[in-house]
Amino acid sequence: MDNLLFIFRTSISKKTDLKRIGSILNKCSRISHWNVDFEDWEKILRIECTGLTAHEIVAMLKIIDIYAEELK
Repeated sequence: MDNLLFIFRTSISKKTDLKRIGSILNKCSRISHWNVDFEDWEKILRIECTGLTAHEIVAMLKIIDIYAEELK
């Protein structure tokens, strides 16, 4: 499978949110890398993965009350 790159605007408001995000994303073996750009006003989340859809990622983040919208 090819690596996919998804980019989301998010509701992340503080760096402590990273622990909650990491608790979900780091457990998913299909995610190879992720990061958050705190310099950007939209708190951009980039995720490199295989075999996931943007919808599945949004659903994972929703579990921990993080809003995410895919940017195209």
